[in-house]
Amino acid sequence: MEHSSAHGPDPLQLTADLVGIDSHNPGPGEAAISDFVVEHVAIPLGAEVTRFEPVPGRPNVMLTIDRGPGPHLVLSGHLDTKPVGDAGPLWNTDPLTLVVDDGLAYGLGASDMKGPIASMLTALHRFAGRDGPGKASVLLTADEEVASAAGAAALAAAGQPRCDALVIGEPSGADRPWEMIALVSRGICCVEIELTTTQGHSGLSELRGPNAVVVAADVVRAFHEFSPPVAVPGPINCAPTVNAGVTVSGGVGFGTSPGRCVVGCEIRLVPGMDQAEVEAAIRTLVHDAVAGRAEVAIRFLDDGRGWAAATVVAPDEQVVVSARRACREVLGAEPPLDAYPGTTEASHFIPALGIPVIASLGPGWLSVAHGPNECVGVDQLYEAASIYHLLLEDFCAAAEPTTSSTNHR
Repeated sequence: MEHSSAHGPDPLQLTADLVGIDSHNPGPGEAAISDFVVEHVAIPLGAEVTRFEPVPGRPNVMLTIDRGPGPHLVLSGHLDTKPVGDAGPLWNTDPLTLVVDDGLAYGLGASDMKGPIASMLTALHRFAGRDGPGKASVLLTADEEVASAAGAAALAAAGQPRCDALVIGEPSGADRPWEMIALVSRGICCVEIELTTTQGHSGLSELRGPNAVVVAADVVRAFHEFSPPVAVPGPINCAPTVNAGVTVSGGVGFGTSPGRCVVGCEIRLVPGMDQAEVEAAIRTLVHDAVAGRAEVAIRFLDDGRGWAAATVVAPDEQVVVSARRACREVLGAEPPLDAYPGTTEASHFIPALGIPVIASLGPGWLSVAHGPNECVGVDQLYEAASIYHLLLEDFCAAAEPTTSSTNHR
């Protein structure tokens, strides 16, 4: 495949530039990387730049090309990455230097999701260079890796972005590229369960009563075997995923029978799950597992992770039709319509904005993200740039703008 930069920024070089700017979260934030995009992409392109910064130093930036009357489609990606963390010694290369080896480009955020952003920006440049109807934007969000409070959650609460549809460029494969066009963004329910008994001398534990950690272990086992209720099956066949004991804290040391233990559990939600019904089922499960052996406190996280609903987009929405056409032309086949394994910013945008959002259509694959030697296929970056450009052109030519989008053009 020819990797020409004749039609705008070269996505591989742009990926290297973005990877080289540290934006891990929690960490340095997104100010430096957003400034780079504005200076080196938006200004040379003549794109309109909109900034939204609800938390100082955590900017969200949108680059827009308005070619005239017509629909408005937004391509969206987050600027932050997970930290290198404990995986540092396992990296074969410097995580902040993009290294190409045997067709793969290695670097922190290569798949999640600086590579997809580079392809989006290339596509926006191509859209600007052609005549035609409509408006295209690339939205770069902050704080996606830690609950989105400074990013998509705040944007959505403010009614932003005003558009007709949105496509999120999360890597659309679990183990290989282009596995799916994800119409479902799975939600999440995170709960902490605190068990309290009586701490005491471990030599007298049989007299002191239940060990709080042992009771917690029974709760974790019960949660592991839990089948959460799904009220109404969605159009995309997928099931919730239960992760028991993702965090555990308890005990004070040898010689002491623990009187307190806190376990964290999560459910990856799918469409058709009702919050009140699921929470009630969790409470029943916990109390049945404890069976009166400990005091119980159940806390659903209050930072957006306690309940972020799953979302789904109908297959006949124009943005989905256009995405399928673009994939067919570039890849030679349509990826199947499926559910994204994780939670995306669609969980914020769809309920607040009432627009169709594709949860994931991007280069890379999820299994390399958040760990050592994250990578993206070099060819995938160029494929993605072409897919995004064709998607923008097809949608803007075929879709009817919504009233709300037209009013805010």
